[in-house]
Amino acid sequence: MPDKVTDALSVFDQSNSLVRYAIDETSLVMPDGADFVTVEKMLKGFKIVGDATKFWRGDLLVYAQRNFGEMYSQLVDDSDYAFQTLKDEMWVSTNVAPSTRRGELSWSHHREVASQTRPEQVKWLELAVEKSLSANSLRALIKNKKPKEADVIPRAEAFEGALKAILKNSMDSEFFNEKFFNERLNDGDKIDKPSLDITRAAIMAADVLKAYAKGK
Repeated sequence: MPDKVTDALSVFDQSNSLVRYAIDETSLVMPDGADFVTVEKMLKGFKIVGDATKFWRGDLLVYAQRNFGEMYSQLVDDSDYAFQTLKDEMWVSTNVAPSTRRGELSWSHHREVASQTRPEQVKWLELAVEKSLSANSLRALIKNKKPKEADVIPRAEAFEGALKAILKNSMDSEFFNEKFFNERLNDGDKIDKPSLDITRAAIMAADVLKAYAKGK
């Protein structure tokens, strides 16, 4: 990033330029005669320096907080920047190490990855560079990231686990004992119809579970 910023700042160096311009806090006066390439470079330079100052402010305030304690808040209060703006810049500077930052990307890209672990930051920023992703596109990808296979149990595997648990409990239960089923059916004239229907349903369930277990 430093080399890119240096290149951007060099665009504003008038020592080797035939076109002189005047720039101050509130204006840029550009005389006629400047070529298109120069104007284009200056516009890109504004963007680069503008993003860089977000990192600079964040890093400087993090330094001030670390070295001056609560006194750093005076710097925040005395600045013309909104508190939330500076807070966001400090948050990005705190969470995204300088060695992780990518000069090819904007500060906004780095804000999108600031809540990630460092390896994840590296991965997402690298992807943004490779795919020329905007900050908004990067945010959408991170937000909609599919869970890793190791993070979830596949649905079929979950069902299988449930069936195994049911099968084990069935075999351990007296109610699912095959002999018990048959005795209840033989004594069908001695029990009420709902109980008989439940027994028949239990037998069917047990048969399905046994077939499943045999197939495994």
